[in-house]
Amino acid sequence: MKQLLRFLAERLPMGSALRAFFYEPQPPNVGWKHTLGSALLFLLTVQFLTGGVLLAFYAPTPDHAWASLKYLADHNTMGNLVRGLHIWGATFLIVMMTLHILRVVYTGSYKRPRELTWVIGLASFLVILGFSFTGYLLPWDQKGYWATQVGTEMISTGPILGPFAATFLKGGDALGAYTLSRFFALHVFFLPALLIGIVFLHLYLIRAHGITPKSPRIDKRPSFPFYPKQMLKDSSTALLVFLILLTVVILLPASLESPADPSNTAYDPRPEWYFLAHYELLRVVPGPPVVGTVILPTLIILALFALPLFDRAKSRHWQQRKLVTVIVTAFFVAMYGASGYSKIYHSGNTVEFSEKALPLPKAGDPNQIKDGRRAFIQYECISCHKLGSEGGLQGPDLSQAGWKFSVEHLRQQILDPMASNPDSLMPAYEGKISDAELEALVQYLSLML
Repeated sequence: MKQLLRFLAERLPMGSALRAFFYEPQPPNVGWKHTLGSALLFLLTVQFLTGGVLLAFYAPTPDHAWASLKYLADHNTMGNLVRGLHIWGATFLIVMMTLHILRVVYTGSYKRPRELTWVIGLASFLVILGFSFTGYLLPWDQKGYWATQVGTEMISTGPILGPFAATFLKGGDALGAYTLSRFFALHVFFLPALLIGIVFLHLYLIRAHGITPKSPRIDKRPSFPFYPKQMLKDSSTALLVFLILLTVVILLPASLESPADPSNTAYDPRPEWYFLAHYELLRVVPGPPVVGTVILPTLIILALFALPLFDRAKSRHWQQRKLVTVIVTAFFVAMYGASGYSKIYHSGNTVEFSEKALPLPKAGDPNQIKDGRRAFIQYECISCHKLGSEGGLQGPDLSQAGWKFSVEHLRQQILDPMASNPDSLMPAYEGKISDAELEALVQYLSLML
């Protein structure tokens, strides 16, 4: 055994590196609040390991994706537990990342010379959100399919590159096999490679610059080695997080909705909770959709990246930087508050029809919107289709028609619905509706977001 250890020591000279890691001096202010980074690394490890197990069972085709996960959950020991760890792990990862960001803001750890460390850390957060977005479609169930439909439509509203990016992600004009294969490739290869590189760079910068001391001039306590005191705290936090994650997975098992059905347009598309704030932003921000989908979120992200430039205070103590700390904290509280509100919000029951109750889009030509509402009533669309809180339930809910259908599809569906669905009970309006009324109605529905 000694010969084997000596053999490995000569050929894998890692002893000095391990000693440097375990006995690296820690500032005297390091404590429990600095264990969030280790918890993040632990959660990332859980995601990679559970993702690898899922990859061994998953079939990335529309015909077999849902069935392969259903088989894993129903016919393999702890199959649904592994899937639950992966799904809930994404939620825990985003929450832990948020807490880590707030800790960095609270301690002013993004200040010189750690500006690049802050930028790289935020970049890893965006990549993790990319994981969540691309992974949502992979089960190919109703929830993932329609949430991805909404997500790609939001991307398409972006100027210049928006339509191209949405078409590239979908692999065409509609979600299908090419969409699933591209999301799969992003989720299991490109994004992991990018995240691994970012994490290693982030860790290197942390090692190069060290952990931010509280106040080198005031705090006279001596530094201490990482092992065993801080290592024990990091390990305890990681273990606690895993136990909480495991408890949640057992009490709230991962769900798998019915297989994706593109023809079931009555489904109410909702993204996962961590995207709901962005989704709800469209309802409160005036102007065209691009303001809420692209412009405002981009400005917020750029402001976070530029935080070290805005914060010119010499002190790192949060009380000397109250404005920055309060603004960033309020942003995340508002984001999660909006997500929570959207998650628990339920629209009211359908009430007796009232023309004034029909929704009015924030953007668009007011006269055309008025004509479109009038046409929706005049041609009795309201008797079969729900719009906002009004309407019947025989046909698809059109409250979010702008996300679900293209303008051309809406136009064709009104003129000749049996062309796309021979079993449709909807009457054809070709020759019954004027061109002006048709255009007004189509444009009105296309603004329902």
